[in-house]
Amino acid sequence: MRKLLSMGLLLAMLQPAIGQTFTIDNIIKISPRSLNAIKEGSDVKGYYFFYTSDKIDKRTNEYTLKIFDNNLKPLKDIKFQDSKDVVVLESEFNGADLMFLFYNTRERTFDYQVYGADGTKKPFSYSRELSKKEDNFLRETYNLDDEDNNFKGLYPVDEKGFLSLMPSREDRDWTFQLDFFSAEKRKQWTYNPTDGAKKIVADYLGSNNGVVYLELLKFRTLLDGSPDSYIVGLDLATGKQLFEKATDSKYRFYPAGLSVMNNGKAYLNGEFFNLNANIIKDDSKGFAFWTIDEKGNITSEKYCSWDLDMSKYMNVSSKGKINNFGFMYVHNIVQAADGNIYAIGEGFKRVADGVGIALKVLSAGRSSSSVTKLDITDMLLIKFDQNFNVKEAKFFDKNRNTFSYSGADFMSTPLLAKYIRAHGGFDYAYTEVNKEATAFTVCYSDYERGKEYRGGTFNSISYNDGKISTDKIKTKTDATYSWVQPGKQGQVLIVDYFKKAKRVDAHFEKLN
Repeated sequence: MRKLLSMGLLLAMLQPAIGQTFTIDNIIKISPRSLNAIKEGSDVKGYYFFYTSDKIDKRTNEYTLKIFDNNLKPLKDIKFQDSKDVVVLESEFNGADLMFLFYNTRERTFDYQVYGADGTKKPFSYSRELSKKEDNFLRETYNLDDEDNNFKGLYPVDEKGFLSLMPSREDRDWTFQLDFFSAEKRKQWTYNPTDGAKKIVADYLGSNNGVVYLELLKFRTLLDGSPDSYIVGLDLATGKQLFEKATDSKYRFYPAGLSVMNNGKAYLNGEFFNLNANIIKDDSKGFAFWTIDEKGNITSEKYCSWDLDMSKYMNVSSKGKINNFGFMYVHNIVQAADGNIYAIGEGFKRVADGVGIALKVLSAGRSSSSVTKLDITDMLLIKFDQNFNVKEAKFFDKNRNTFSYSGADFMSTPLLAKYIRAHGGFDYAYTEVNKEATAFTVCYSDYERGKEYRGGTFNSISYNDGKISTDKIKTKTDATYSWVQPGKQGQVLIVDYFKKAKRVDAHFEKLN
């Protein structure tokens, strides 16, 4: 069946690009959480749109799932009825199948439903009933009233299935639950940490060769201000823990992501600290790369310090603060065909929040409001050789947007960056890489406030055989909301939602 679906998609892509625009009418409600590109690696194979299409009665809505190929030719149109209390929290595509996370606000349930790439619903789904405490906690996590808050807890795994990583509350303990849902057959496993830590914060780093890699911060007590950091490896097939390894070596390492290089090896990347440092509060010393295998063995370590290595190519302090940029968060790491490695970063900095300060003063210090907000600043591309030696750094200016978080005053910058990323605070959108790895494109949003143009733009940084170029598209329209989705190499899909007209328009725009 999967081969037939793949052939069907291939034939659709070989046809002339006749469906370059489309309009969907009778949309009662749609959100950015429920539309996305169907991708296989970096290649866009199509698009899906999920929305409320009708109100049947006081308790029931009609929902529609539309699937298009990558030329916007319609492939599937599915309608079904369900409770009006159902919302889509997340959706993902793993290269073969779609998964939607439905949340029933009245019943307090999570339902994970799987669809094939052609829109056919798989004959199995997965449900999870939430306790009142979990329900309240996850409502706050997803912040359903904020359309721009795109908390991410659902992750695709090759063509095998999906992982769901959710923070959890058990009695007075803060922990998490990791679920794997197969897209091939009815199969599920759940991983809950079993040690005695009172608070555990988990971050999904990635998977490779059948191993799921997590980064854990373990707090001995709820008031513990100096947690320990660990890498945990789980068997993708069974959920069994394969290893747990402290991230202290020559330095204290705090991994933020996992990348697979051209040699097939998995590399952890993140910032490093002095061995006696507090990851929560202290400043990092630089950027690090660890090679890790399926048994948790660290086979190589590379440390690039702010003051000795990075400072040759940028004006950066020993604490990692870059002049006119702030601190850096790395979204992605790409290795080109020539062996050079590129880290795609974005800047952020703490600034005084006038509203927060005023609330503090008016409440005589009793307000819980933060006196700090965050400016999201520019983009940065750092070039390394194949041994992770720094070779070059290029900055790309953009206008600054703001992001607020009540705990920003007292959190280290690496931990703060993960929070901003988890809640959609950065402007970075995605990176596309061609199959030969001779070209890649970094895409991000921006907002211009000039005299001639005031509105949103969608920007790109393109690498092609060693040369860097930039481009941007003005996205201002009369639409209530506008979203940008990836397209085939060199183009993007602009989606405009007109709320009063109950209509979505979409069309392609070319990037240089």
